Amino acid sequence: MAQSRVHGHQCGLPAGHGSRARPSHHTPPTSHSVSPPHTLLRLIRALPLPSSGPVPLLGVDEFAVRRGRTYATILIDMSTHRPVDVLADRAASTFASWLRDHPEVRMICRDRAGSFRDGAQAGAPQTRQVADAWHLLHNLAEAVERVVGRHCAVLRERLTCYDDRTEDGQTQENPGRAELDIHGRPRPLVARTRERHLQVHERIERGDSLRAIARDLHLSRSTVNRFARAADVTELLFAATHRPTLIDDYRLYLHHRWMEGCTNASALTREIQQLGYRGDVNTVRRHLKPYRNGTIPQTAPLPHMTVRRVTDWIMRRPERLTDTERKCLTELCERSPALATTTTYARRLALMVRERRSEHLALDVWIADVRLDGQRELRTLANGMRRDHAAIQAALTTTYTSGAVEGNVTRIKLLKRQMYGRANFDLLRRRILLSP
Repeated sequence: MAQSRVHGHQCGLPAGHGSRARPSHHTPPTSHSVSPPHTLLRLIRALPLPSSGPVPLLGVDEFAVRRGRTYATILIDMSTHRPVDVLADRAASTFASWLRDHPEVRMICRDRAGSFRDGAQAGAPQTRQVADAWHLLHNLAEAVERVVGRHCAVLRERLTCYDDRTEDGQTQENPGRAELDIHGRPRPLVARTRERHLQVHERIERGDSLRAIARDLHLSRSTVNRFARAADVTELLFAATHRPTLIDDYRLYLHHRWMEGCTNASALTREIQQLGYRGDVNTVRRHLKPYRNGTIPQTAPLPHMTVRRVTDWIMRRPERLTDTERKCLTELCERSPALATTTTYARRLALMVRERRSEHLALDVWIADVRLDGQRELRTLANGMRRDHAAIQAALTTTYTSGAVEGNVTRIKLLKRQMYGRANFDLLRRRILLSP
């Protein structure tokens, strides 16, 4: 009987016979016992923590235990790139208390978070703080993006530096073609925009309030205000017909490949997918349909002006811009003095950070110039840099970065996913410190 039961399990059949057969979902007994998961967790919690020893070069950063609610602090030995401790929060007082217990720390690499700056000043005023260069450029890019977003009306105007004109000055492409779909029919969005603009202005001429118009037309107040401010519907149609799409970043590439003789939509889709395109072949086919109908522009199409794209042009190295991008940015700066001064200041600071230029008083001169006539977003950044002057100056004169700290934060994310719902702080701390 025992032999038949074992044979039944080896064949994938339930053990036993008749109504006394064991249910098939039960696990057969084995000779090796497996500890339950909570026993393994107890064993992990019982392991001794490694001793880090003196840490003269320290890296610090925060990470999310529960995103948006609970944060902790990771401390890294910058010499070995290994974690030395994990703090239960990101408060300045907690970090300062840890530093008082470790007087051997001589240098701290950190981002530009104020809590770590204050904690280092309170707990170890003798240490040298080094701000991370990447975070400084990231703060600069955020400030530039806010400036561009505040002057986004300039982006809606048509650029004249690079239009679809032939050498004799004749327009190659019908300007109204953007208001039609690929079948030549009026686009529903265009028709709806024209109708709403007419309705709003008719009601305004009758003396109706914007609140009443919004209520009767079932529109938001902001939408009614936008239609009311536009004296001509073409201002609204340009924004409606030039919305960003997935294929915008690849228009120039598709145009050049078509002019080179590659007209296969599937092949072109595979090529731009290798460059990062996330759409499908049907979108590429719709984009290429005017080309197949004979409406091929002699010059490559302009990229759509978006806040993120213009910010990228400003923050990128000037020598890495294409001729088209350089001409577009130059015309935008000519139209908007605010964008012109922002571009100048952003490139000055980016050059200092990237090339570690620490000429005498160069950083102080930049901060003074921005506080004098820079945009308010850059003035806010300059005021914060003034409070963090010593750490930023150290970033321009040393090669230390927070790259090792960011790498450990990425590893912590992997550990959290492995632990799922068992990621209590005490267990997570041990996993971080004990993992190879």
